[in-house]
Amino acid sequence: MPVELRGAGIAAREVRGFGLPGVLDADSVLVCEVLTPAGNWSSWPPHKHDTERPGLETQLEEIYYFETRSTDPRGTDPVGYQRVYGTAERPADILAEVRTGDVVLVPHGWHGPAVAAPDADLYYLNVMAGPGPERAWLICDDPAHAWVRETWVAPKAVC
Repeated sequence: MPVELRGAGIAAREVRGFGLPGVLDADSVLVCEVLTPAGNWSSWPPHKHDTERPGLETQLEEIYYFETRSTDPRGTDPVGYQRVYGTAERPADILAEVRTGDVVLVPHGWHGPAVAAPDADLYYLNVMAGPGPERAWLICDDPAHAWVRETWVAPKAVC
């Protein structure tokens, strides 16, 4: 299973790509696990993949299944947060508090961050699928935050 470190600083996370092309033979599903250390942000910068644009963006719906683990020796109630927001044409406005067993559906729009509270590690199983002919995770960063990625590695496409 390929393991990739994404992001940097407080936006660093580990991605385990066990259900991605080249690893799992499938028609349309893409699956990975993301481990976000306490206090870090995942899915940053916010991005979308809701429009089929060959070579730039694939149309994928997405489901996040969350688990949280307290890093506080007293065992505080671990929590995280997930943000989803849309465009003027396709509005969405979700800020979900998440705990173990919670699921957030991303049918369209920008999503990110998934935030681990300072006293809780955040895990999510990320499942995506779409109707397009190409089984690929091609994303488009929110232009307001795309610059962040440029400080880490080569940038992704910006809409």
